[in-house]
Amino acid sequence: MAFVQALLSNPAIPAKDRQKALDRAFADPGLPSTNPTSSFWLRSPHPDLAKVQSATLPSEADVVIIGSGVTGTSIARTLLKSRKAKKSQSDSQRPAVVILEARDICSGATGRNGGHILETAEEFADLEDKHGPDAAKKIMRFRLAHLREMLDTAEEYGLTKECQARRVQFLSVYFDEDGWEDARERVRRLKVGLPEETKEWRVYERGEIPEEFCLSRALGIVAGPGGAIWPYRFVTGVLDQLKKEFSRDLLIETNTPVTGIEEVDGGGDSHLRYLVSTSRGVIRARHVIHCTNAHVGHLVPGLRGRIYPIRGQMSAQHPGQKFRCQGEEHSWILNYDRGFDYLTQLPQSEAGQMMMFGGGFAQGEGGGIADMGIATDSEISLYADIHLSGALSAVFGRNNWGSVARQSVEQMWTGNMGFSADGLPW
Repeated sequence: MAFVQALLSNPAIPAKDRQKALDRAFADPGLPSTNPTSSFWLRSPHPDLAKVQSATLPSEADVVIIGSGVTGTSIARTLLKSRKAKKSQSDSQRPAVVILEARDICSGATGRNGGHILETAEEFADLEDKHGPDAAKKIMRFRLAHLREMLDTAEEYGLTKECQARRVQFLSVYFDEDGWEDARERVRRLKVGLPEETKEWRVYERGEIPEEFCLSRALGIVAGPGGAIWPYRFVTGVLDQLKKEFSRDLLIETNTPVTGIEEVDGGGDSHLRYLVSTSRGVIRARHVIHCTNAHVGHLVPGLRGRIYPIRGQMSAQHPGQKFRCQGEEHSWILNYDRGFDYLTQLPQSEAGQMMMFGGGFAQGEGGGIADMGIATDSEISLYADIHLSGALSAVFGRNNWGSVARQSVEQMWTGNMGFSADGLPW
């Protein structure tokens, strides 16, 4: 999303609007909103975990994890499995891991995203130019490994059917000549750099695009291995089983926002050097792990501006009557002359063959600048709503789409993401 940073130097955007975005980026993002928009993924809250909390907040913990999304869950799983291998540690009376969540379980970015397991690897060329071929290959191999890891984890916990974890072919679709020319060159460099890892990747020129893709208006398509998942069901399913497997060592405390962290003298136990203050009391901890995404600057002021929030928008839409369901075949990235959208389709289930369609950032107010620095997920962007509500029939072609028998948009919601100032991970 390099175009996000480019907005700040775009002379076509008034200087006052750019300055407002910078001011928001360096401001305190605060705690998660108490009145968020309603995400389709959260339509059936987990019966045991949605609002789970202990009768009394524990006074001590080895590790406090702030945030119950995919990052917090992944770290908790790794720590708990490691602890199980070191059985001598199990004698401790305090829990090994306490997960603190400001709202209901997994109600932040993970419960609001697009359901993609995707790496287009389009940044390989930039990474190679900046950091050299060895570093670029290492980074890209790490990213590409996520598809296998997440699908394997769903299988390990018996969640594949419940969370609709599936392998698909992603289609990265281009509609403008300049963008397509650049994409071809990036794929060429990727295949040269990682020939074994990209054997399944294919480039479709306009005349080669299969008719069943329903993308006759595309100039070209890059296709490769991807995946899709119901993210809320995946994370809560893993947490539920971890809680049963490590009943003594894992506590999950929802609706328990962290209001402050203080480093102190450990006293009798010198290892417990952090006081974690919450709305329900204080926990002394040995380690604190921040899995708070766009809100990280609230508790770590030094990261304000270095990691800043971006508001994103998602929707759940009914497909047109003529559209062939591709939920177990494809996911999509739709690349325009400005920005992109992302799309998965649910396979046939009790939730229907819903099109999970997100993006519209570059079509937002001020070309997206109005969504920079926005940490709340309580409001819908009007211009993103307009774009997302009407784009699908145009992208796939009205002859392939057909009419929608009911209101096309089932649900529209927002979420927030934490972006680093240089676009690289922390």
